[in-house]
Amino acid sequence: MKEVAPNIYVIKEKGSFGAIKPPENIYILAGEDGLIFDAGYGKKRAVNFFIKQFKKLEKEYQKVNKPFNINRILPSHCHPDHFSGLKKIREKLNVRILLTERMASAIKNEENFRKSFLADLKEDYYEIKKGFKAKIKSYLQSKISSFFYKRIYGFSFIPDPDEIINEDGYIIINNEKWKIFPSPGHSPDHISLYNEEKGILFSGDNVLRSITTWLGPPNCDIEDYINTIKTIKSLPKLELILPAHGSPVTNPRDRLDEILEHRKERTNQVLDIIKNNSNNGVTAGEIVKQLYPNGGKFTHQIARGWVCLTLKMLERQSIVYKKEDVNAIKFYPIK
Repeated sequence: MKEVAPNIYVIKEKGSFGAIKPPENIYILAGEDGLIFDAGYGKKRAVNFFIKQFKKLEKEYQKVNKPFNINRILPSHCHPDHFSGLKKIREKLNVRILLTERMASAIKNEENFRKSFLADLKEDYYEIKKGFKAKIKSYLQSKISSFFYKRIYGFSFIPDPDEIINEDGYIIINNEKWKIFPSPGHSPDHISLYNEEKGILFSGDNVLRSITTWLGPPNCDIEDYINTIKTIKSLPKLELILPAHGSPVTNPRDRLDEILEHRKERTNQVLDIIKNNSNNGVTAGEIVKQLYPNGGKFTHQIARGWVCLTLKMLERQSIVYKKEDVNAIKFYPIK
């Protein structure tokens, strides 16, 4: 546990399996009417660790007669590493779960959640899979992924949030006005929390200090993500970004410029490959292999997500078009 700004603390839950289950930041805005931002993992060990650190902080405030009343919890978005701990934290701390309408719909039950995360190979990944075996494989993958999420993240669905809040409005935390605003791209339901007077932004997964935010089908969108970064950059005062993973971002403007430049560079790389294969066309998989010639199967699977989102963006902008034949979906530049 560490104080990252006056009366704002971060509790870092340990991760495992590398990028599959990264260390997670849960923030406590301590005071007389405080809030927990993000919920972390729902596994027993993770929740118990968080509660232990929470109680330790509570005792420290009580020792010096400072008010410590944390009665709400709000996730940044509904990916499993951000909402899985909601139910158990509510049970243990008697806090109220706040969700936007989008969040509430996404994690109401397993059916809704699966719809949010179940990608269509042909539509989302531009991959043609044929025959009965392909259908069986796709079915098994969806079942395995659902089992995996439950076992690794320990999530529980929330059919009964305590309050539905506006995704574009204000919330009072410890007598201070914080702005909530939609920040889609990494996830359609993603929100950010911002205090102009303090110059502090809770960015969730959208802005990380040193690693690239994961972007992939079915519910990410690169155009939305770029617009979100531009929106954050336009905030009138921005001195500190507190991300969901990693350390605080103390050079917000520079980091935001880096992210925008990175996305521009990646888009140009994809477009150059398509232009260089203008006669015969090029598949999404071939683009990935050219971008990551030394990458293994796992690297290619992860990278294919952002590549396909980039292709969708270029299609919408009428910069490239696709042709589908019996065996493959290929992309060509629009001259």
